[in-house]
Amino acid sequence: MKKAGLTSVALLSALSIAIAGCSGSGDKEQPQQSVKPQESAKPQDSGSANGMKDGKYDPPITLTTVRAQQPTVKFANGDSIENNVWTRAYEKEYGIKLKTLWAVDPTQLEQKMNLTIASGDIPDFFQVNATQFKQLAEADLLADMTEAYNKHASEGVKKLMTEGGDMALKSATINGKLMAIPFTSPTKEGSQMVYIRTDWLKKLNLPEPKTMDDLLAISEAFTTKDPDGNGKNDTYGLAIDKDFGILIGFLNSYHAYWGINVKDASGNLTYSTIQPEMKNAFKKLQEMFKAGQIDPEFGAKNMTKVYESIANGKIGMFYNGPYAGLYPLQAAKDKDPSMEWKAFPLMSVDGKPAKSQVELGVGGYWVVKKGVKNPEAVLKMMDFWLKTFYDNKSDDIYKEFNTSPVDSNQVWLLNAVSAYKSFKNVDESLRIIEAFDTKDMSKLTPEDKGVYEKIQKFQTGDLSNWGWNLIFNKGGSMSVADQYRKNDLYINNEFITTPLPSMIEKGVALGKMEFETMTKIILGQSSIDEFDKYVEQWKKQGGDEIIKDINEWYKTTK
Repeated sequence: MKKAGLTSVALLSALSIAIAGCSGSGDKEQPQQSVKPQESAKPQDSGSANGMKDGKYDPPITLTTVRAQQPTVKFANGDSIENNVWTRAYEKEYGIKLKTLWAVDPTQLEQKMNLTIASGDIPDFFQVNATQFKQLAEADLLADMTEAYNKHASEGVKKLMTEGGDMALKSATINGKLMAIPFTSPTKEGSQMVYIRTDWLKKLNLPEPKTMDDLLAISEAFTTKDPDGNGKNDTYGLAIDKDFGILIGFLNSYHAYWGINVKDASGNLTYSTIQPEMKNAFKKLQEMFKAGQIDPEFGAKNMTKVYESIANGKIGMFYNGPYAGLYPLQAAKDKDPSMEWKAFPLMSVDGKPAKSQVELGVGGYWVVKKGVKNPEAVLKMMDFWLKTFYDNKSDDIYKEFNTSPVDSNQVWLLNAVSAYKSFKNVDESLRIIEAFDTKDMSKLTPEDKGVYEKIQKFQTGDLSNWGWNLIFNKGGSMSVADQYRKNDLYINNEFITTPLPSMIEKGVALGKMEFETMTKIILGQSSIDEFDKYVEQWKKQGGDEIIKDINEWYKTTK
C-alpha cells in the first residue's frame, strides 16, 4: 500500500548518505521463494570459541559473506573485493577475516540472493531486504542477535540504531527476539518542506509566509500577478507531479497522510488516505486548480518534467525534501541566476502543528546465520564503520576509507557492515553553522570541511555552490529539518513489516482507483463528493479486509 515516496532519495549519495549501501538491496516486495529447511544448512564453525586478546579475536576468526560489487569502486595495487582497505582493517583491528563467496553487480543482486536463500546454503552474515529477512526467519535459518546486541553493541551503535526512534529495531524483532541488525536510513531527515521563490516575493512585495493562509495567498499571487514580468499568464503557484510525490507536504499541512497506516482514536490502525482530512486537502487542491494555480497538464508530468518547469521559471512553490538545493534547484539557478529560493517548514491549516509523514527508516537488514559462533563480530564491524565514516576527524583516514580526493573513488562502499544516521546532514549543518559563527573549525570532520569550503566559495561569488549554501547554512533546509527533529513533527507509518497477502492481492487495484479518483477531483472532472464514494468502494473492494489483517498483525507486535 506504499505510494509515491519522498523525492530526496536521488540526492542522498551526493550527501554521503546514499541508501545504496554495500549490498544494494532494498525493501520492496519480492516474489516468494521456497526455502529449504534448517537441516539442509548445517551450522559452520566461524573461528575460535570467542577468545579475545586486546580487543581482537585470538586466534582470528573467518566469516563468510555475499554482497554487491559497486561499479563506482575502482580497485588498484592488487586490491579486490576480499582484500582492500576495509577488509585489512577488520583483520588488524578485530582479528576478523572475511571470505566473500560471491559478489555481483547491484542489478543482479536480488535474483542471486533469492537463489542463495532458496538453497538454504547461506553465508555467515549478509544484508537482505525485508521479504528475504522474513523468509529466512520463517525457515529458522537466522541467529538470535538479542544477547549479542545487548552485550556487544557499543553505545555509538545503539544510538545509531535508535536515534530515528524505536521502530527500526522493532521491525527486526520477531516474537521478542532481535533477529537482525537494521540497515537504518535517514527517512525523517528527508521529510518534505515547502520551497518558495523569494525573488518573486520581493518583486510582488509579499512577506514570507507564517500560516497556511499566507501560503495560499502567495500561490494566488504567483499565478495572477505576473511575477516573472513577461506580461503573460504563464506561471503557477504550486507544483504537482502525476504521482503526487511532491504533494505529500501539502497534504500533511491538512493533517492528511498519503498511503500509510496510522492510529485511529481507539488505538487501532486505519488507512490514512480514506480519512476526512484527505477530502479537505483535495477540496482545496480542486479550488487551486480551478483558479489556475496548478499546471493543467500535471496529470501527464512526472517529477523530471515538473523540475523542467521549475528551471524554466514557471513554478513559484513546490514541496520537496531538504536536498532540493542540489537537485532540482541548482540546475534551475544555473539556468537563471536571478532565481532565489528558500525552504520553509510545513504550515498548518489550523492551530495543530503540521507533521510530516515518514516511512520506516530501514533499507534492509544485516542477518547472521544460525549456528555462527561469533555473531557479535557483525556489531564490531558496525562500530568500526561508525568511527571511521562518521566520527573520524583525520584527513588521512578520510582519504583512505571514505573517498579518494584524487579520483573520487568511493572506497567507503567496500565496508562489510554499515547503517546510516537518521540526522547526519542536520548535525553536519549545525557544526558548519557553528564554525561560521565562531571561526573555529576544530569540530568539523573532513566531509564537513568540504561543505564549509563550498559555502565559502558561494559567498565569494561562485554560484555553482549556491545549492550547498541553501541546504547547510543558517536558515537553510537542514535548519528546517532540525526544527522538525527538535519538535518531533512526524507521523509514522505504523505498518512496518512486509506486505500481507491481502495487500498483495488487492493493493494494486485499490491504488489505481485511489490515484484516478484523486486526480479527477483535482482536475474538477469529479465532484469533491466523489471522495466519499471512493472511500465506500475502497472498503468494499478489499480495503476492509486489509485493515482487518493489518490490525491482526499489529496485535502481535504489542
